[in-house]
Amino acid sequence: MLIAGSLSHFKPASDGPGPSIDEMGAAYAELGTLLRDAGCDFIMLEMMYYPERLPAIFAAARGTGLPVWAGFSARRADDGRILSYATDLDIPFEDLLPVLDDFEVDVAGIMHTPSPVVGDALAMLRDTYAGPLMAYPDSGYFRMPEWQFVDVIQPGDLCRYAGGWLASGVQIIGGCCGLSPAHIEALASLRQQD
Repeated sequence: MLIAGSLSHFKPASDGPGPSIDEMGAAYAELGTLLRDAGCDFIMLEMMYYPERLPAIFAAARGTGLPVWAGFSARRADDGRILSYATDLDIPFEDLLPVLDDFEVDVAGIMHTPSPVVGDALAMLRDTYAGPLMAYPDSGYFRMPEWQFVDVIQPGDLCRYAGGWLASGVQIIGGCCGLSPAHIEALASLRQQD
């Protein structure tokens, strides 16, 4: 069994500008240390999608001395381009990936991303990163204050996507927001096909 400690680069919700990148970096480092000291086996960087915040959080994760898994999040623009998950800016997904040139990670992948987008984002990631890959999509969407379970992908459809990801070299598959135990059970059936 492995225990993951999660770091995300969300800023606190506020009316003001929020903390600076340096302040965020100090907070990431503090939380990373707390997670490590509590017994985590690795740090999971969750929902990485603002390029300017990535160096601080990657540095904090590496500073723990633990293995680091990096989960990037993406969305598809109306014109078909793959963008960062950020909804306030149209950031090309490729703009997230240079951080992998500066910081070594043990696993990288696509997470909290709709299944139809995961494969395209993984292809871009594979152009930059040669290590182990993961994919764990979401389904539905968030509307304050909670997740909306709308048009949730059927478990069989998720398995068809996941089969393609596995065939393309992904080693770690899972599920994120909006997915249920039925989805995980369906994904587990892929293990029996190996």
